[in-house]
Amino acid sequence: MEKETITFEIKREVSITLVWIVAGMIIVTSTFLIASQSVDLWASVNAGGIAVILYLIALVGYSLRKPVPRKTRIAVVTATVVVLVITVFACVRMEDQTRWQAGMLSDIRATIGRGIMRSEMSKPLLVTLDQYHRQGRNKKSSLADVFKKMHSGVVVGVNIYQPKWKGDSMSVVVETLNPDRIVLVSQEVYVRKGAAIPKSQWKSRDGSGKVHSYQKGA
Repeated sequence: MEKETITFEIKREVSITLVWIVAGMIIVTSTFLIASQSVDLWASVNAGGIAVILYLIALVGYSLRKPVPRKTRIAVVTATVVVLVITVFACVRMEDQTRWQAGMLSDIRATIGRGIMRSEMSKPLLVTLDQYHRQGRNKKSSLADVFKKMHSGVVVGVNIYQPKWKGDSMSVVVETLNPDRIVLVSQEVYVRKGAAIPKSQWKSRDGSGKVHSYQKGA
């Protein structure tokens, strides 16, 4: 009879342990997936971390129920609190560092983008000026005429920039096309640093991107 009772208790503890493990996996995974509605991974990580903390608190509370000695409960609770505080502090520091690095990369990206925009606007304007002045003193074609010869069918509002790759969002638009004045406006759209874009706007970034605009004239 005693042997059967011991066997029953062991099976019961194993079953309860398995229930806690499965429940923890389901809770943490579900919380992580539910929170992953944007490209900001830290939102999901933080939500999953909160679920882990709550789960551990519940697990420790269940594991330290009587007849566990009072001193043992105090020691385990103290160690758990210390470990959780250190872990949370490390995660906060890591998130701050990650966002700072993302901000720096965004600033570098913006600086490079400005240089590329200036270069892309200067090329057609310099070529236009060169062709215009090659006519000599008796110029038969205006700046606008020379520019139109270089860019067939160009009118005000047309983007003359040819994308270099599939995700190239830069544009060079003709804003003014007068006989003696040509103005180009360059724009580039990219995600704001630290911005989280909902999945519904991943393809259409209307209102979700940051636009850098530059103007140059000839």
